[in-house]
Parts: sequence; C-alpha cells; structure tokens
Amino acid sequence: MLELALRKGQHLCMEADIARTEMLERRMAQSPEAVRRASEVVVRRLLTLPELAGSLRIGAYLGIRGEVDPSALRHVARLEVALPVTTAGEPLRFVVPAGPLEEGPYGIRQPGEGTEVTPLELDVVVVPAVAVDRRGHRVGHGAGFYDRTFADRRNHTPPPVLIGVCHSFQVVEHLDARPWDVPLDLVVTEAGVIRPGMAHSGARMGED
Repeated sequence: MLELALRKGQHLCMEADIARTEMLERRMAQSPEAVRRASEVVVRRLLTLPELAGSLRIGAYLGIRGEVDPSALRHVARLEVALPVTTAGEPLRFVVPAGPLEEGPYGIRQPGEGTEVTPLELDVVVVPAVAVDRRGHRVGHGAGFYDRTFADRRNHTPPPVLIGVCHSFQVVEHLDARPWDVPLDLVVTEAGVIRPGMAHSGARMGED
C-alpha cells in the first residue's frame, strides 16, 4: 500500500484559518482536468483499502470548486452510498438518493428523497478536507458539519471509519487542533495514503 511522504520543510505548522485561506486559493486554481485526474486516482486508492472491502454502506460527497470528487463511488455495485444533506447549524443527515439530486445550501447538490441512514451506522465516511496533517487533524470550510455529526462516534461500536480525501498539496506537517475537532482515521490523496501514527514510506504516483 502506498504511504505519502511529505517533503521535508513543507508546510511545517499552520493555524486553521491560515491553512483554510491558503488551501482554498490553491484548490480553486486547479484546472478541471487536474481535478478529474486526481479524483480518479483517489477513487482507485479508496477501492483498494481494506476498510472499503466487501459490501458496505458508506457516506461520500459530491466535489465542488476544485475538491477531489469521490462521486464515482456511487457507481460501485457493492457500495451503498449515502450523500450528506445540510441544514445550517445542525448535524449532517445522510440519505441514499432515490431520485434526482436537488440544489442545496452552498451550491451543493443533495438528495431530495431517499433512505435516510443514521450517520454513526455508516461503515465508512469519505470526508472532504481543505487541509489535513499527518496526525489526521482536518480543517474544513469552517461550518463544523462533520465535527458536530461525528463528535460521539467513539461511543458507537464499531465507529464509522473517517477517511479524508484531498489533493496532496493540501497536506501539511502540523495543524493546530481545536478541542472539538474530530480526527480522521486515514487520509487519501492522489500521491498516496496516510495512516496517522504510522511510519510513512516514500511513494510515487501510479505505484501499488
């Protein structure tokens, strides 16, 4: 399995607000073709993870504005994919769509109808990230949806596995974590996989 090795001295420590501003600018500057290629590689890596082996019910999202887009997971027959439904100030709801998607808050399409799944009963959740570090700390867009939704996941047996996905340039060495931040179990980029707490070997694009 690939493991991502960060270049020494790159993004040594960043505060959340600074990381968010810098990474959003860089992400928005990505061409559609670069986003498409990165998304394809990330989805392939996700499907080789032992955490995604077998028939599972997972949470995923639709990428927008330069995000790595894992929506191709919806076409994998053995996976039942629930998408987030957002309401300002509330935890996320996850719904397996049963019809066309509708325009939701923040310009993100979401299910209008379907089967609702309790978030803590998902096997795996693919989580968008604006920035992440090697310890699994994550910076999102600042609304706190994922932190609120999965704040108590360790009290659920088994807890859903949280897998952050992003471009490799969004990985920093260290983020200043806040008490309410919910850490990720894995991070997957087009360059490799990070398992927080484990040693990382070098990786080149395209290796298995």
